[in-house]
Amino acid sequence: MHHSATTDATDRSDDNVVNTYQKALEVNLDATSFGSFAEIGAGQEVARWFLRVGAASGTVAKTISAYDKEVSDDLYGSGTRYVSGQRLKAMLDREWKSLVQQVGEARGKDTRLFAFADTIAARNFAGTNDCHGWIGVRFQDQPRAEASDILLHANLRDNANLLQQEAVGILGVNLLHALLNERAAPGDLPARMFDNLANDRLEIDQIVMRGRAFAGYDMRELHTALARDGRAEAVTLDGDGGAVAANEFLYKKAVVIVPLASDPRDDLSPEAIAACLETLRREVAGNPEVKDVIDVRLTVVDSNAPPPALGKGAAMMTQHRQLYRTTAFVRRYTQAPLRFAVPLPALIRIFDDVRYQHLEGRLLEGIARLFGSDVRVLAYPCPREELLHLLNTDLGRGWEVDGSGQWITADQLRPAPPLRHLYEYLLASGFLAAMPPG
Repeated sequence: MHHSATTDATDRSDDNVVNTYQKALEVNLDATSFGSFAEIGAGQEVARWFLRVGAASGTVAKTISAYDKEVSDDLYGSGTRYVSGQRLKAMLDREWKSLVQQVGEARGKDTRLFAFADTIAARNFAGTNDCHGWIGVRFQDQPRAEASDILLHANLRDNANLLQQEAVGILGVNLLHALLNERAAPGDLPARMFDNLANDRLEIDQIVMRGRAFAGYDMRELHTALARDGRAEAVTLDGDGGAVAANEFLYKKAVVIVPLASDPRDDLSPEAIAACLETLRREVAGNPEVKDVIDVRLTVVDSNAPPPALGKGAAMMTQHRQLYRTTAFVRRYTQAPLRFAVPLPALIRIFDDVRYQHLEGRLLEGIARLFGSDVRVLAYPCPREELLHLLNTDLGRGWEVDGSGQWITADQLRPAPPLRHLYEYLLASGFLAAMPPG
């Protein structure tokens, strides 16, 4: 649920402001750190905190805001999108070089230098844009040390521009305080960055760490924690296992989602996934709105489980087991066809009413949300003996099987009434497709 400007103005606790104020002041009063701020979009919300709390001359070398595109290109080079990881890196390169040239000799012996930068697309007047941004710090963990970088991608989830600006300001103060004053361990940074920020105000779905301050740290573990702890609705990973911001990962792509089963025997075969991809490629051929077709392994990360073994290929990690939440997440970034490829045991779980107790409309609402615009579930056959075993459990109670073949397909499976009527409607209307054996 997003915040509204009216409720936040009245309900927001002053404790949040005080805490952020104290953090900014502690950074300013620490004589061992000194740096610059460069911000594009969403005001100069981070620098503003350090300028307003007092003692800024002890920390702030300069602040700059290159709002005009021509000015920004002149400073940081053209050829990259204005809100992108590439633009953020160019900003850090330029500002770090300038900082070291200007104050390195005078302050370098006793001071840890830092350059903070962000490039943000906050909510426009019409409310039609993707509200997100890139935030980064290049810093020394010791005076004269080789610099380290942290870059992160954030999605702004407040529904008012001013609230988004406020969230960026708090996030920036949290990040600098954690790096410079707390010297927080890499694994503790996500929690530190969300101090005084509820998870529904922003998401962090990609973090890049480079340099001696982060040497040897497992980034997969960090990104798993972002998904597990709800810091992001989902974290998307490329074929090499590196996190990629979802707005880049999913943009104009048709997607086949393959939920990973808790029992590897229930996983779909590579041949079945390849056939599903080929069918979808034929379907979208010639569509200028679809740039690519990808398959994505979906895994639920549990608070008690180790980082998942995802294997090769693109993946998506989330804390939510309900597939309708995956539909909503994918639809934030692409309107191209979306397919869920599932074996029959996973299909039966989709119709388990227990998964939808928190929704006002229960199972009916969950199913309606799952089958959004151009969404289909492709149900793959299951060996008869395996399925009959499942039907003897609580999950499978009331389901029946027609036919006597070795493999059971989705159109040979029936739940008990009244759910049967919904199931048969989904089959007949093509929302649910019974895939043949072989």
